[in-house]
Amino acid sequence: MRKISLILLISGLFVGCLGAGDNIDPQPEQSKCTMPTNLTFQQGYNIFLWNDNSIQNSGYYEVQYGEHGFSLGNGTKAIVNSLSYNAQLYKNNKYDFYVRKNCGASNGVSNWAGPITILAKNTTGCIKPGYANYSKTTSSVYSSIFEAKVSWENDGVSVYEVNLTTSSYPPAPGSGDLIISQNATYTGLSKMITYNFFVRKRCADNSFSDYYGPYEIKWN
Repeated sequence: MRKISLILLISGLFVGCLGAGDNIDPQPEQSKCTMPTNLTFQQGYNIFLWNDNSIQNSGYYEVQYGEHGFSLGNGTKAIVNSLSYNAQLYKNNKYDFYVRKNCGASNGVSNWAGPITILAKNTTGCIKPGYANYSKTTSSVYSSIFEAKVSWENDGVSVYEVNLTTSSYPPAPGSGDLIISQNATYTGLSKMITYNFFVRKRCADNSFSDYYGPYEIKWN
């Protein structure tokens, strides 16, 4: 009888140890980055819109769209800072749209919201860039010059003509630099001068959009 009791006691302890170490959460913690909601589409202007109900995490939005049924990762990609995106579409084509929020390294990205499926009723014109911003650095507080990195919203891989000038009037066509990116870096800028940045997009037919600008860049 004592042997049986001892065996049962040891068995109970063994099972208890297994149970204590097998505490696996079947529902892992969700991303701290809130998924966009209320996806809509404004026909006529081909504008994809959404809401963001989170006020805790700042960040930007990643849009993907393509022909109806496309797989995420294979669509046209865009990064925007606003709650809308003007897409390049063709009349009578059906498209799927997705969007997610990127809250940075600490909070990660949300799940993808979508798709919302639409039938384009018109072809989008060539949309000029928008929502520019810039960061600035200098080698020393005593230095008279600084560096500025300018970026703007994009609608995928495009060619842009950029121009930095001291005039507030749009530059002459063809006088800027052509780049295949959504940012431009300028070095050796005087801390005593206010500059104006202009950018325009080269369209599919090799024409150009209107200029975005003047966008002021200065040290103080």
